[in-house]
Amino acid sequence: MDLTPHPLRILHLTAGSDAGGLSRYLIDLCSRLRQKGHEVTIAGQRGAWHDEFERAALPWLDLPIKGGPIAMWRTLSILHDWLHAHPVDLIHTHYRRATIVARRLQHGKAPPPILYTVHLSDLSLAGPRRWLTDFGDHTHVPSDEAREWVIGAGGVPAEQVTLIAHGIDPARFPLADVETKASAKMALGFTRAVPVGAFVGRFDVPKNEQWILDLAERSREKLPRVRFVLLGEGPHEPELRRRIESSRLGDRVKLLPRQDPLRVYEAASALLLPSAREGFSLVCAEAMSVGVPVLRTRTAGTAQLIREGVTGGSVPVEHGAFIDGAIAFLSDPDSLQRMGQAAAEHVRAHFLLDQQVERTLALYARLRTHGVEPGASSTKA
Repeated sequence: MDLTPHPLRILHLTAGSDAGGLSRYLIDLCSRLRQKGHEVTIAGQRGAWHDEFERAALPWLDLPIKGGPIAMWRTLSILHDWLHAHPVDLIHTHYRRATIVARRLQHGKAPPPILYTVHLSDLSLAGPRRWLTDFGDHTHVPSDEAREWVIGAGGVPAEQVTLIAHGIDPARFPLADVETKASAKMALGFTRAVPVGAFVGRFDVPKNEQWILDLAERSREKLPRVRFVLLGEGPHEPELRRRIESSRLGDRVKLLPRQDPLRVYEAASALLLPSAREGFSLVCAEAMSVGVPVLRTRTAGTAQLIREGVTGGSVPVEHGAFIDGAIAFLSDPDSLQRMGQAAAEHVRAHFLLDQQVERTLALYARLRTHGVEPGASSTKA
């Protein structure tokens, strides 16, 4: 049920249509908002995933927001003119730079409030970054850990922070049965009985995707039957390919380009996430929905998604702990199967896209009603 009585006009301001979970969040949320009759525009610089936004037919405003001072001046000019012709009820920002730009656009008697979503917590706030971080008039976080960081390190008052977890569409990521999993493995070139450890994500900082190759090397004797799949794209891809060849890992590791991740989830015995930082991790929720248990480092989102030994496991953000933990995790196929079923049930009970959208709309409506509170414009780290 849509709790907002009138259509909302929302400007989503981001850095760009780049690869990763932030773009997936925007596409899923904005598509549902438009289905409900709300007016949505996304503004940013075109990136590697812009074709995904075009396929979703989402209105896009091009900005040179990643550039230097002249580009930033041009960005402000474009947005000022656009907002003059298209007034909005709220500006929803998705990068620190985007929030700073949005702040410069707040003027007049009733400026639109700024909602800033923290997609990656535990960022450095040292030195100049502290003065260049603006958490908006209100801050949305998707996890308990992100909320603690925003309040503790960021100094944002608790009443100006709302936790709304990300959600997935279970129809898009259905629970895989035995035959579906076997078929997916064979489609990837594996035998139907081989265990598969999967990584899905961007090949870039802070994902630590190279730890998967370290795991493949270190587990040759202890887990000789296990195969590994890395699905994604990013600047580290050439080095990953060189490493697979030089270390003779071609018999154990497949590196796949960007594509629908469902088949990889279906083939996986476990999802492995060695990130140094996260905001929530949509790929974890997606894989769990398919029936895949997750082993992840203890980054933001872990407290929501992982019930230790029930839906998956977690380890410290430390190389040796991840390698040892992953070997132990992959060594117990019966436990993986049991945790996979519990993971699917957990996601369907708590992390649905419909729930996320309704809670976000309720927050939008509340912010529109109350507007920009006095003093809120100075909410910085």
